[in-house]
Amino acid sequence: MNEGEDEGLDTKNNSSYHYVALTTDIKNGSSMSFSIKTEREKVTQIAVFNVDGKYYAISNLCAHKGGPLSKGLLQGDVVTCPWHGWKYSVKTGRSPHEGGDSVNSYPVKIINGKIYVNSIPSHIGKSIFQPHQDYLNLKESVDQYLIHKSNDSILPVDDKKIRILGISTTNANDKIAPRQSTSEDALTFALEYAKKKLNAETVMIKLRELEFSHCEGYYSKNANACIFPCSISERDSEDQMIQIYEKVILWADIVVIATPIRWGSASSLYYKMIQRMNCVQNQMITNDRYLIRDKVAAFIITGGQDNIQHVAGELMSYWSQLGFIFGKFPFVGWTRGWYAEDMENNYDKMISSLSANTHNTKEYRNHDMYSDLAKTIKGAFKIALLVKQNRYDQNVFA
Repeated sequence: MNEGEDEGLDTKNNSSYHYVALTTDIKNGSSMSFSIKTEREKVTQIAVFNVDGKYYAISNLCAHKGGPLSKGLLQGDVVTCPWHGWKYSVKTGRSPHEGGDSVNSYPVKIINGKIYVNSIPSHIGKSIFQPHQDYLNLKESVDQYLIHKSNDSILPVDDKKIRILGISTTNANDKIAPRQSTSEDALTFALEYAKKKLNAETVMIKLRELEFSHCEGYYSKNANACIFPCSISERDSEDQMIQIYEKVILWADIVVIATPIRWGSASSLYYKMIQRMNCVQNQMITNDRYLIRDKVAAFIITGGQDNIQHVAGELMSYWSQLGFIFGKFPFVGWTRGWYAEDMENNYDKMISSLSANTHNTKEYRNHDMYSDLAKTIKGAFKIALLVKQNRYDQNVFA
């Protein structure tokens, strides 16, 4: 609201008004941010908007996660937060839709071409929005998990029970044309081996069976805009990426990723998943908060043609940056080489060495694929035990 235009300012009766800028500094349809101090020296961040020659002031901090409203898109008298899309009327600070959050709005006076803003709000903002229950449950569980990880002097450790999460990233349309997968069946074998030979508890997640959205690049807007749990999961109760967060952060001691090679790289579903895990890694940067504690990763990489070492290097780089560590022989690969264009034979060529292991013959036990899978799983298992028993993360962070 613009009051007192072209009048002199009575400083005695208007001591709560603060000069912020000239009217010519803020063009029509644009905004600027300012810091003003109250009588108690509290600094308040405000955004001043010019809407058709009228000037309005609201809090510069979005009620959701503090995004800068002065940097948002202004359409009419509604500004959209540049971080996560919360909307506010710049005239009142209120949400343009029923049940939305609101922010403080402040009276404005124009005196001789100068903009003055009252530090006493005319409307007090309210946070009304509540995420869905699964999101709140995950957030609370991770918070409690990290408290115990950091503060408990002794953690109960079952030396004989390690929990292994297998994530299959191969993509296939199971309803229309189901097919056999080298990477997924190798993962199945590895989990069965861990369960029978090592007494591990195992779970497999098939990414193609989950419904979750692509990363929307909030980190590119601002590091603090990339929140955990992910803001996509916060607003979308159907987003099943929450299952990945829960199993990877809270449940698993070991995560085994299985991927086919697609044109020299991991599968597209793999990248879709890890881009949504940027919010896990970003917590270290924005909050000095390490979500991955005492965990091991291993990889299974298969393809009709070469490039295993490139894919393995990329996977190891990413998962190490999340906070995972590796045992001996952290990846196993299988390929028939560059000239193996008879893709229809890939599955039979690989799986023949594994399906016969039920006979427990020396011939098959010495097969390279069997041996490599066993070494990778045993290496991950052994290091996971050492990590849990010796409080690896506490030794690092203490």
